[in-house]
Amino acid sequence: MPSTEIIEGRTNRLFIFLSIPLSLIVAFVLVKVAPIYALIAAIGLGLLIVTFTNTDFALYVLIFSMLLSPEFGSRTTRGGGVTIRIDDIILAIIIFSWLAKTAINKELGLFRRTPLNKPIWIYTFVCALSTGFGMMAGRVNVLSGFFFLIKYIQYFMIYFMVVNHVQTKKQIDNYLISLIITFVIVTVLALIQIPTGRRVTAPFEGDAGEPNTLGGYLIFIIAINLSLLLTPGVFNSTGLRRGLYIITTLSVIPFLMTNSRGSWAAAIPVVIAYIILSKRRWIIVGFLAIFIAIAPYVFPASVVDRVKYTFTKQQGYAATLQENIGGLTIDTSASERIRSWREAFNDIPKHPLLGFGITGWRFLDAQYMRVLIETGAVGLAAFLYLLYSILNSTRKIFSTAKIPVFRAFAQGFLVATIAMMTHSLGANTFIIIRIMEPFWLVCGLIMAIPEVEKIESDKLLEMEERISTVKMGHV
Repeated sequence: MPSTEIIEGRTNRLFIFLSIPLSLIVAFVLVKVAPIYALIAAIGLGLLIVTFTNTDFALYVLIFSMLLSPEFGSRTTRGGGVTIRIDDIILAIIIFSWLAKTAINKELGLFRRTPLNKPIWIYTFVCALSTGFGMMAGRVNVLSGFFFLIKYIQYFMIYFMVVNHVQTKKQIDNYLISLIITFVIVTVLALIQIPTGRRVTAPFEGDAGEPNTLGGYLIFIIAINLSLLLTPGVFNSTGLRRGLYIITTLSVIPFLMTNSRGSWAAAIPVVIAYIILSKRRWIIVGFLAIFIAIAPYVFPASVVDRVKYTFTKQQGYAATLQENIGGLTIDTSASERIRSWREAFNDIPKHPLLGFGITGWRFLDAQYMRVLIETGAVGLAAFLYLLYSILNSTRKIFSTAKIPVFRAFAQGFLVATIAMMTHSLGANTFIIIRIMEPFWLVCGLIMAIPEVEKIESDKLLEMEERISTVKMGHV
């Protein structure tokens, strides 16, 4: 029996033993509270027990809850308001149970050595240091700064949990399939929204949905799907390949209907990358040619109007709110973003090294500028170092991976990361939960590939050695 199975068995028996008195205590408490709270507590406790005993199940729950969990509360486009997602609670429970499990079983290890450990720790330390100074100076609200910092750390914990747990090709295949199934569900739900005439948003986001979030998520998964489709040897079934072609093509419709210009811009490096990298680039070129040819006739009016609106001069008071750049008049929404960048530039000299602290400056919807104003030049350097490490490590895995699906997956994530870096020019992409949860989960899967290939290769060698020692007449 493998050592990991022994560890899992020992953990399960211990937790079941402890759960008996814990369940009795909970039962006495639940009879004294409202039924809805009792139900939530019961579900939470059940999830805690199951995720503690089965990390695979925990990760499947996380994958499907990332985009499909309800959101409560309200928020404004300027970052105001408070929202709580069921996914936030699920993620907290999963991370807590995983940490508890690793604390009980030292053999499991907490952080597997990967190329991203160092840049993650550096960026986390700088964020904590900057925010701590901001709290002491009164620039950062203690509660707000603390919870945003925890949010950043949660993303990294997803990465470490995945990269520590994954040990077989079957696991990576199953998680990838789960990601694609979630993508299919999200695409179908987004298509259903189109007849309403409103901008398409991610499922269950409430009245204050953010189309830019859905656009970022869709182009992230589309980039990965394209690599799987364009790489020979990935699919054993023609039906599966055809099905992924169809759903990826259909997802372009809600992607356009988000009317998110930042998401549209993120699609540009995806197209360029596959024209350069793929041996089947003719598929991309052909699709692009057809797309451009029929676009004027089939594009929804809202998409065409959105493009025109970007450079249309308004009348009356609205015209005074527009910026003029290089002879082009920019719409009021983009102009407001440009003005906020300009104001941030003017305030950077006040705290150039470590910035104002996370949430220490007012809301700013642009990732790089936000990192610079909140964590200073040191924080921006740490953030760029982290992005460089992700790209460089993924490129190496893509170049050295021997299994076709791993090579395609790594290439897809490489292109998807570039797309997210483009998307973040006009959005806080790297702190948006519905984009960053799948991003860091996929990142963990990618960084686990070298170790998984080594384990699979060792298994194959061991099997070959056993076969070579079998003699005639032996069973």
